[in-house]
Amino acid sequence: MVTTISLTVALIAVSYSVWVYLRNRDFNKSAEIKANALLERWKVKEEKRIRDDAYKRSRAVGFGKTIEHFVPFMEGFPVKAKDVQFYGNPVDYIGIKNRNSKTKCEVHFIEVKSGSSNLNQHQRNIKKAVDEGRVYFDVVEVDGLTESEKTLTITNKQTKNAD
Repeated sequence: MVTTISLTVALIAVSYSVWVYLRNRDFNKSAEIKANALLERWKVKEEKRIRDDAYKRSRAVGFGKTIEHFVPFMEGFPVKAKDVQFYGNPVDYIGIKNRNSKTKCEVHFIEVKSGSSNLNQHQRNIKKAVDEGRVYFDVVEVDGLTESEKTLTITNKQTKNAD
């Protein structure tokens, strides 16, 4: 009799365990299906937001790239248009004001920004170098350009902007 009761209890326990396992498996499948549906809805919504944002940024960049070529001709530009050279990267323009004057000649690094754009890290580094006076004028002399000479000699004469 004890064996029959033990066997019955064991059979009930195993049956209950199988029932819990199957129930959880079905629940997990249902939860997974719901989670995947939510994920797909989120992906569609987020992809649209990302695409809209990319489109707006692309238009802003395109506008900036176009307008930066006309800015030197606009009122308020710090240097006359004839005295600037477009570089584009890392700064848009380098301008030289009063180049005929020994005492008033000025060099301007000019970056054109539109909208909410900011200086990138390279531009901030250049601005800091200018602000701190770490600007140099280098004259590089090249010798040894005759056909008989096989070596090239470069002499660098660096002068620091004296304050």
